[in-house]
Order: sequence, then structure tokens, then C-alpha cells
Amino acid sequence: MKKVSIKDVAKEAGVSITTVSRALNGYMDVSEKTRKHILEVVERLDYAPDLNARSLGGKADTTIALLTSELTPTNESGFVYGLISGLFRQCNDMGCEFVLLATNTMKQQKLSFLQLCKRKNLSGVVVTGLKVDDPYYHEILDSDIPCAIIDMPVRGRKKCEIAVDNVAASKEAAAYLIGLGHRNIGMINGGKTADVSGQRYSGYVSALVEAGIPLQLDYMKYCDFLEDTACEKTEELLTKYPEITALFCASDVMAIGAIRAVEQMGMRVPEDISVMGFDDIPIAPYVYKGISTVRQSPLLMGIEGGKAIWKMLSGEEVDSRVILPHEMVIRGTTGKARA
Repeated sequence: MKKVSIKDVAKEAGVSITTVSRALNGYMDVSEKTRKHILEVVERLDYAPDLNARSLGGKADTTIALLTSELTPTNESGFVYGLISGLFRQCNDMGCEFVLLATNTMKQQKLSFLQLCKRKNLSGVVVTGLKVDDPYYHEILDSDIPCAIIDMPVRGRKKCEIAVDNVAASKEAAAYLIGLGHRNIGMINGGKTADVSGQRYSGYVSALVEAGIPLQLDYMKYCDFLEDTACEKTEELLTKYPEITALFCASDVMAIGAIRAVEQMGMRVPEDISVMGFDDIPIAPYVYKGISTVRQSPLLMGIEGGKAIWKMLSGEEVDSRVILPHEMVIRGTTGKARA
């Protein structure tokens, strides 16, 4: 089948080759209406610039990307930076090019995952921050591009998940609180469409059931991994259910928000309310007497993601799940249940 050229795109779109080029390279002198029309034609014709032809000798380098939807003006957790550091280190060790790509739902609706990979000449992708209802999630599963997905289940060829055992880790965290005598334990959870939130909730529930503690569905609040939302929802939760003596938070950032709420309500951590986090973010040892938490290493996730992509590119078999170690870290925000 004849390869689609930029000339074909221009002819189909009814514009000049220069206009197509400027639209695809993000020049501001192309109107949004024209740009959208050209992108629709590009998608329909499955056109991608031949980046291989631009490289010396006509041979493309191996390029591995970190694709994330978690780039924000502030990154209190340091999670994405850890992934970047780990994957960059591994790409250097393997002699690969490394690129960082940011995405969001709007970008995913305009440009398919396969088209993105063609346009950027990507050999493989480590993916983080996607939700199960994001367009790219299912496109990734159906593609033939080697992908390592952080904290999300995957299926198909050249795909693997990189994660700690979130269910087991969360069960250990909740069980630790139960061991301190807590029976009324709330949960400050992440997002409804984040698979990792479901896994951590499953671990929390499993610990309660195993201890013979009745599950109270209203004891759990979704806070989208945001500190301020966690603060607000924690105050609502503790006001409505004053019998709660401990909180398991699905991230340290939300644990910080929960602790803020406890203190604003005139209570003490851990004397009145124990708080357990998840992640062991860089500031966790230094705030609120040190946050008790579950440690995972985004640096190691980035390294292992790079290794998995390299194996796929080399034709080696890779397990569909690469489970990394986690560790309970007990500090000053957890204590025995109040009498």
C-alpha cells in the first residue's frame, strides 16, 4: 500500500503543503478551525511524518517515552519526578533516547495513541496517570507498541504492568491500624476511575473482613489524590462519624490533608486520630512527627519500566505484571486507639 505523504494530506484537506506543515508543528498563524480540519484528515489517512528519513544513515534510534497525565504546576508527591529519573537512568544505560510527553483527555481525543507514537518515532512507552475511561487506555491495550503501564492492569502482546502489590500493601497498612486497637477505621481514597484506588480499597476491606470488623461503606471518601479535597472530606467524615479513630489514606499527599483537618477540628494526631499514608513521599519523614506510610519507589518503577520495554523490543518474554517490593514505615502519625 502506498505510503501517505504530506502532499496527499494537503490535497485532501484543500490547503497548501506549507499550511499542513505549520498546523502539525503548532504554529499559531493557523486558525483553530483549519488545524482541526487538517488533524481530522491526518487521522483519516493515517499520515505520520517520516522521522526515520531525517536521521543520519536513515536508521532511527531506539526512543522510549514516559507518557504522563500527571504533570502539574506543583508535584508534592515527587512521583513523576521519580519515574523520570529512573527511566532516564535506564535509557542511558541501554543507549536509548528518552523523551517526556504530557497528555490529557483533550489531547487524546485529537490525536490517537498510535499516531502519537508514529509522529514522535517512539519505540516503546512507559505510561503513568491514565484512568480507565481515558481514550488512550484502550488504544494502548489494542496497539502493538511495547508499553509498560504504571499501576494499571494490562493485557495483550508487548504489554506489562509495573506496580507494587497494592492490595497486599494496603491490607498490611489497615491490619497495622487494627493491631493498634482501632476498629472504626475510615479511608481517604483516590479517584473513582483510578484502578489503583480500587486495589487499595480492596486491601483495606480485606483487612477489616479478616479481623471480623463490619465494613462501613460510608467510612470511605474519594478525594482524587488532592490535599485540599482530602482536608475537606476528612472534616466531613469525622464530623458525621465521630467514632472513627484512624484513617488509612491512599496517598501521603491526602494524608497531609487529612492531618490538617484533624488539627483544624481541635484534635491531635495520633492521640485522637491515627493517620496512615501511602507512597513515602520525600517530605513524609519531616512533617507531622513523620507520616506512617507504605513505601514504594517510583525511581525503581521507572528503571523496571525501561527494562521491560527493552526486553520487549529484543523479542524477550515479559511477565504481564512486574511486582516491585513495598515496605511499611512506621513514624509518628499512628498510635494506639483512644479509649
